[in-house]
Amino acid sequence: METFWIQLSAISPIDWIAMASGIAGVWLSIKERLLAWPLFILCYAAYVYISFRGNYYAFGGMNIIFVGVASYGWLKWASPGKEAEDRLAVSHVAPGLWPIIGLLILTGTVGIGWLLSTTGEARLPYFDAFATSSALVAQWMLSRKHIESWAFWIASDCIYLGFFFKDRVWPSVLLFAVFMILAVKGWREWNAIIKKTKRATEACNASS
Repeated sequence: METFWIQLSAISPIDWIAMASGIAGVWLSIKERLLAWPLFILCYAAYVYISFRGNYYAFGGMNIIFVGVASYGWLKWASPGKEAEDRLAVSHVAPGLWPIIGLLILTGTVGIGWLLSTTGEARLPYFDAFATSSALVAQWMLSRKHIESWAFWIASDCIYLGFFFKDRVWPSVLLFAVFMILAVKGWREWNAIIKKTKRATEACNASS
């Protein structure tokens, strides 16, 4: 136990910043709050440093991309000048997109994994590449308010939780464990929203 507290006290402040901003960002995204996106940007910027520090290069590159995707999500959710009923709503991914999504994840896993494996420095390159590809898809889905984003977050978070547990980066272990719990909560709450919207639409159609 003493060793654990010594390790905990030696952790860099940037790890704690990443943890706090990440948890707050996910919680606010579940509630469809716009403030989630600047917090995501802060979290991703912190993880650029953390991931390269641990030689998880795909994870680092992913977080660089995430800063841009989060900026897109921020603008998409803001929907300036639109009426409330026209703003982005929680929905399912269109069925026609699934083959493209599957191909992107497969291509990303094989391509990025192979590229990382050639460096001789990357750790668990194909797991890193799969988690990265899944998270990129999840982030895009979140920016569009697709409920399936939560399932892809769980898949990605599970792998990164294992990475950080192995490295004993305890704030990140806690962060990704909380991420998985929040992803389940996000799925349930967004699913309830979809069902409520469907019932309201059916009632409206029946009365017209």
